[in-house]
Amino acid sequence: MTFLFSRLGLYIISRVVTGVAVALVAVLASILLIDMVEQMRTIGEDVSMLEAFRLTLLKTPMLVEQTLPFVVLAGTMMAIVGLNRSSELVAIRAAGVSAWRFLAPSAFVGAALGVFAITLLNPIGAQFYKAFESEREDALSAFGAQAGENGVWIRQGDREGQVVIHADSVDASGTVLQGATFMFFEARDNALRFTRRMRAETAELKPGFWQLTNLVEAAPGGRPQRHTHLAIPTSLDATELINRFVTPATLSFWELPGFIHEARQAGFAPTRYELKWQSLLAYPLLLAVMAGLGAAFSLQLQRLGNLAKWGAMGVGIGLFLFFYSQLAGAFAMTQTVPAAVAAWSAPLAGMFIALAMVAFLEDG
Repeated sequence: MTFLFSRLGLYIISRVVTGVAVALVAVLASILLIDMVEQMRTIGEDVSMLEAFRLTLLKTPMLVEQTLPFVVLAGTMMAIVGLNRSSELVAIRAAGVSAWRFLAPSAFVGAALGVFAITLLNPIGAQFYKAFESEREDALSAFGAQAGENGVWIRQGDREGQVVIHADSVDASGTVLQGATFMFFEARDNALRFTRRMRAETAELKPGFWQLTNLVEAAPGGRPQRHTHLAIPTSLDATELINRFVTPATLSFWELPGFIHEARQAGFAPTRYELKWQSLLAYPLLLAVMAGLGAAFSLQLQRLGNLAKWGAMGVGIGLFLFFYSQLAGAFAMTQTVPAAVAAWSAPLAGMFIALAMVAFLEDG
């Protein structure tokens, strides 16, 4: 800790921060260009460049959070390679500073960025992404790129009949429909015939049934009947409904624990959200590992050659960890492994790789 905030430690921290900033600017430029073109392609040619750029800006914080591990890896490698080429690394090693102490500032920068990302960048990105989804839907409707009526459509049924459900909106939990209309169809003579219609103020999905509140029921040729509460059986899986209407990207680091708790209390399995929560908890370690890997694979002295080879190996390890985390997440989604194991396994694997690499270079 003393070395970390010494003059040399602060100098290394400043070089790493500068490298990360340069890499972030390059990534941001790529994100803005590529995503703006994608928005214009998706919405249509009639959308203005200014509108596409504004939509891209709303999506940018979330994209930065997703690409920050590679930004930290690239920025750290740029900083350490710069020290290597200017022979500052040789002078530091000649002064008796071991690689273990030398890598501490890099890991500190990564961990600090991780804490900043989950506590500030993630909540901002979640709010902006909500606005992005809303404004993108409005833009799609305005330019004729979205077919069908507004609202939400759901269908449930079996061999005896089907129920078509339309709702004006869905609340933040993903299980409560506002302004819900239920249209019942009965299977007769190999055809579906309309039997009745219900219009409810709210419809909440419970395990095995819909709980309707303040509804009006009407059948062909009959008089409308009002009910305060009514339960309708359903075979819909609430977990699938939540996953359909509530995107983990729209829930911030501070909102996820409450959402997960409420979902568990209701008897649902919020696996996607547990995985997101655990991934955010492991995010500072992941960025610290990426910074450590970037520094470790850039320690090879330039006069010994193979610096580009070692750098390519560092990038390869970073890509391996990315695909490994995606694979582990897929296993978690199928509930093959716990969400905590899937989220923490990649950072821990990267940490052991970085430690082994430093031990090999420093101690032989």
